[in-house]
Amino acid sequence: MTANHKICWLATGWVLLMLTSSVTGEELQTALQQPILKPGQAAQQHIDFVRARIPDLRLPKNARQWQKEQRRLRQQVLENVIFRGVPDSWRKEKPAVVWLETIRTEDGYSLRKLRVEILPGLWIPAVLYEPEQLAKRVPVVLNVNGHDRKGKATPYKQLRCINLAKRGMLALNLEWLGMGQLNTRGYSHNDLAKLDLCGTSGVSVFFLAMSRGLDVLLDHPHADARRVAVTGLSGGGWQTIILSSLDDRVTLTVPVAGYSALVQRLERSNSIGDLEQNPNDLVQYADYAHLTAMMVPRPTLLIYNAKDNCCFVSSTVKPNTFDPVVPFFQQAGVADRFQYYENKDPGTHNYDLDNRQQLYAFLNRHFFSGSLPSDKEIPSDAEIRTAEELHVKLPAKNATFSSLATERATRLPVTWAGLGLTVSQQRKQLQQVLRIEPLQVDRSEAVKGPAHDLPWTINRMRLVMGKQWTLPAMVVEGKQTTQTLLWLSDQSWSKHSATIEQLLQAKYRIICFDPVFIGHANPEGSLYQNTELVSTVGSRPLGVQVAQIQAATRYFADLYQLKQLDLKTTGMRVGIAALCAKASDAPSRIGEIEATGRPASLKQLLAPAAEFPAAPELYCFGLLQAFDVPELEHLAR
Repeated sequence: MTANHKICWLATGWVLLMLTSSVTGEELQTALQQPILKPGQAAQQHIDFVRARIPDLRLPKNARQWQKEQRRLRQQVLENVIFRGVPDSWRKEKPAVVWLETIRTEDGYSLRKLRVEILPGLWIPAVLYEPEQLAKRVPVVLNVNGHDRKGKATPYKQLRCINLAKRGMLALNLEWLGMGQLNTRGYSHNDLAKLDLCGTSGVSVFFLAMSRGLDVLLDHPHADARRVAVTGLSGGGWQTIILSSLDDRVTLTVPVAGYSALVQRLERSNSIGDLEQNPNDLVQYADYAHLTAMMVPRPTLLIYNAKDNCCFVSSTVKPNTFDPVVPFFQQAGVADRFQYYENKDPGTHNYDLDNRQQLYAFLNRHFFSGSLPSDKEIPSDAEIRTAEELHVKLPAKNATFSSLATERATRLPVTWAGLGLTVSQQRKQLQQVLRIEPLQVDRSEAVKGPAHDLPWTINRMRLVMGKQWTLPAMVVEGKQTTQTLLWLSDQSWSKHSATIEQLLQAKYRIICFDPVFIGHANPEGSLYQNTELVSTVGSRPLGVQVAQIQAATRYFADLYQLKQLDLKTTGMRVGIAALCAKASDAPSRIGEIEATGRPASLKQLLAPAAEFPAAPELYCFGLLQAFDVPELEHLAR
């Protein structure tokens, strides 16, 4: 054979080898893509986990007992949810208010522009609609808006405020974070998670904005503190029930298509909402039905829309949010103060004419006597102003969620060694932050897959961990193995088929495993909203993942008679989860961790460009307050 022939033969062999490898890689990729959980299983176990943790709303023996329970629930929610970790300078200092331009009209009212400092460095714009010739004390109405990009300039909100002023009431049109003038980078609602990570309640910023708005109204010399109302649509409806239930200065409330009991959201994901609507631990103490019942005996009108094209369709809300609360108002002898209205014209997501007239009628009934204003709206379309006309000047450097969190993080994490805590005590602290509930694999269920022509054995299985979780795993191995590796990835296993193939050729046994919210175990729907539901009932998504990784590691280490099992992680989410799994467990069955894509510091999650939906589990409340990545690595060693 000539040299040329030999070269030709080698080249042909190389092509054959490449073709064989390519075909094998494609078949391995296909094998790694095969589903392991049953259809809908990931979603159903997530729903079951959350549903089991929703507290029941129970009617007490008498109205006096419910008043006592109201006070207890209000205190718990305020201290353990709304103001958890919030500095006194945010909560207790009297807010600064700067009054600016006044726009006078010939229609019986004026518009006074103002900005209010809801916490040090963060200003919110607002417009006060003030009746002319005020001579006595009058009702006040806080108007909060929802997810409408026009903010305080949205026409239906202007019409409402104009009408309230023409009816002799003080109406404050308060801008909402992320909307209108604050529709800029840094005020995205989900960015509140950056404060949560630092151990400072992010939802406090939303609550303080509403509360400061109420302060402004009640500081007015003509404000009647006995007649204080709050109303708003959508996210404004959420603001309405949150403030009204937790601040007893509010004497009447009219939320419009803004909230529901959590069970309704489990069944209809379009109603879940942003992070502020599902804050950490809220439903551990009080579901939204509880918050509604906490309005007893104050007048409360719930308005929902029959064909709502956004969320909270009337027929899906009434059975779980209104009906269970009726007996509480009846027990207190004020059944007439609790009303429900279903809007059918237009029936979509709205606070239009019909709904506004329901508000006027309700205010007339409970705030006025004698000669009542008409329930009909006073035509005022010609008085609607542009966003530019309603613009309120704000400081050039207004604080944002990112800037507030970054400032809080300068002193974090706490130096445990300086506090004299042992490694064991630090580990206990990590377990508490993650709220780990230990799990174990009770059994594995073999799952049949399609036939393949690969040189490796593939065993698919479902790992059953108690009654809560069933999770997917796959073991791929050749006839001879010298090492075993547990593989975790933010992405699908199939995305890493080439690397897995290389490891198999190097005689590795590869165990692919997905904890909840990852890969095959990720429920349908929005990742970040699904994690919110777990957090709001008092658990921590990261802690659940940690417990699952620990259980899977123990199971496979025992199965293959290993003292410890090495892990390979790809991605920031599983990278931190695996590190926490090892750091929080002693003695740990997790061996070495080879991490790709794991952040060097949790403070990277506070950057203006960092987004909660990309890695929601990592924004675990108080994690950075106690540990950054170097501290976790130290514990893991």
